[in-house]
Amino acid sequence: MTPALSGDFSALVVLYWTRAAVAAILGELHVTVTASSGLTADLIHFTTSLLITTVLLVLTLRAARLPGTPVANILFAACGILWSAGGLTAILMLAAGMDRHSREVLLAQALQYSGAAVFPVAILMVWRPFAALPWQKTASRALQICAGFSAAAIAAMLWSLAFPIKAMVRATALNDGIALVLGAAIVLRRRSTPRAVYFPSMFIVAALGIVALMMLPRESHGLLLGVAAHFILLMVLCTFLLFARFRLADRFIRYAVRILLAALWAGFLAAITTAPTTWEVVHQARFPAAIHGFMLVLSVNALLFSIAFVDERVGKQVNRWLFRAPDYRAETRALAARLRDLHDEREIAGAVEDAARRPLELSEARVIPAGYGGFPAALIEGETVERAGEVLVPIATSGHVTHALLAVPGPARPGLVSNDVDYLRAIAALHGNRIDALARERDAIERQSREALLVQQVTEAELRALRAQVNPHFLFNSLNTVADLIVRDPGRAETMTLRLASVFRHVLAHSSRPLTTIRDEIEFLRAYLYIEEARFGDRLRVEIAVDPALAGEAVPSLILQPLVENALKHGLGPKPGPGHLTISVSAEDGFLQLRVEDDGMGLGERRESQGVGLVNVAERLATLYQDRASVSLEAREGGGCRVTVRIPRGQAVTE
Repeated sequence: MTPALSGDFSALVVLYWTRAAVAAILGELHVTVTASSGLTADLIHFTTSLLITTVLLVLTLRAARLPGTPVANILFAACGILWSAGGLTAILMLAAGMDRHSREVLLAQALQYSGAAVFPVAILMVWRPFAALPWQKTASRALQICAGFSAAAIAAMLWSLAFPIKAMVRATALNDGIALVLGAAIVLRRRSTPRAVYFPSMFIVAALGIVALMMLPRESHGLLLGVAAHFILLMVLCTFLLFARFRLADRFIRYAVRILLAALWAGFLAAITTAPTTWEVVHQARFPAAIHGFMLVLSVNALLFSIAFVDERVGKQVNRWLFRAPDYRAETRALAARLRDLHDEREIAGAVEDAARRPLELSEARVIPAGYGGFPAALIEGETVERAGEVLVPIATSGHVTHALLAVPGPARPGLVSNDVDYLRAIAALHGNRIDALARERDAIERQSREALLVQQVTEAELRALRAQVNPHFLFNSLNTVADLIVRDPGRAETMTLRLASVFRHVLAHSSRPLTTIRDEIEFLRAYLYIEEARFGDRLRVEIAVDPALAGEAVPSLILQPLVENALKHGLGPKPGPGHLTISVSAEDGFLQLRVEDDGMGLGERRESQGVGLVNVAERLATLYQDRASVSLEAREGGGCRVTVRIPRGQAVTE
């Protein structure tokens, strides 16, 4: 049976019991209306028990290979099936008109009470682990063996049919009561036994005592025996809920709750449809069968509709009460939200460990790497592994199991059930997904860093190439000047050579730096202009105006020299008489404005003769600042030209 079928299964159970109720009502079992009500109640009780014990046996066998599934569960489920199947068979035979003392009915009752006789053996097996002292262990083992022999003896006498069934029922009740009272006295201690075991055990012992007292009198009334039998059924059902502590116990509880709800609904339906008032209303109608069928269909639909709302709520409450189950969805969502803000693997592991330990009340929860003690092969393949009271849940990153979530329930709580393990798998998956996402984020950052470095390297290569275009022109002009001075003034030629060496030392020192300070750029221009003054003599007058507050601002290295060279070559060089060159640096609206002005030849003479200098400056600005910088050439009032370079402030100068 799968969870997907559980909702339809409940509806089928209701319909089954409705069919039994209708059969009793319409007289198909050949009994009176009063007897029909009692038989219907018996049918519902024993069918409920049979369905629940069958589900328990199936789920226990499925989980038998997992730790925490004791043999007692299997034996207990088998006892329940014998009890329920025998009782249901006997009731059906009696309802069909068979004699109560017929061989077939007696054999069915022998099957029923054989299950009841073996029942204490399963309970004693559940209690044995709580025997702490050596004498308790020895006594509980001896009592379990004795209970097994007595159960076998009672079963043999039941199947022999040599003893009255009432006497065997009393013997079974007395045997069960004595075995469980002695077992509780030997093993169970309030201080050493968990509450989840102690109180239900006391209830079972008390219930069996009451049943034994009801059955002991030799002339017990039939109604008293019936109440005792159903009291045993109630005790068995409570035992299912309290002792079914194995991996699939939560699923079993869910199915059991649905079956019990369906049984309650069917019993309520049977009580309504067999009530004398209902029969009086039906027989007063003109068409009794039609009215009765309409009432029955209306009641069934109403009950089926209502069970859909009650089932899930009751199941959650029972799970929370029995297993102290947290709200798994809320815990998972909270962990997912927390992991989104974490970027360190140790913090992620700590959050997952806390999300496992706190809601499930584990004694220990740790995320361990794959190399820790060696992982089992099944865990590497993605399966959850249990060993020695531990649960290992695989954590996969990049498609491979690299870690495991270790969960240890500890002695303070029952073993983990399937919902707990599913929750651990969910948070383990969140851990793996977050690690994968973190790896992707790091890869993206590294890729962006590599791309930025590559762009920087390309940019620097372009800048070096552009600066290399300037140096030959400057060197050519400077050497021509030195050659001319060697003939006319050897002393000045020597000074010029030293200054030229100083200029090129500055060029070499700044060749690997895309940016420099305004202070360094102006000092370089002064050295350069010393050389040019030798060529122009008294014809050149230079004025440099720089705001001292801007001396440390960053500008592209050697950005002004090509503009100054153009002004000297194309503006002041062809002009007869003296000329003025003005260099200024100012700030405006977050930008630096670098201006080179001359009063030489006008713009018309120079627009087509700017050569490599102005183009070089424009390309370098585009490489460094994209569209945030500009260079413009315009006519100057009073003659001459003005070149303005506009660049954003705030760039850092790298040494």
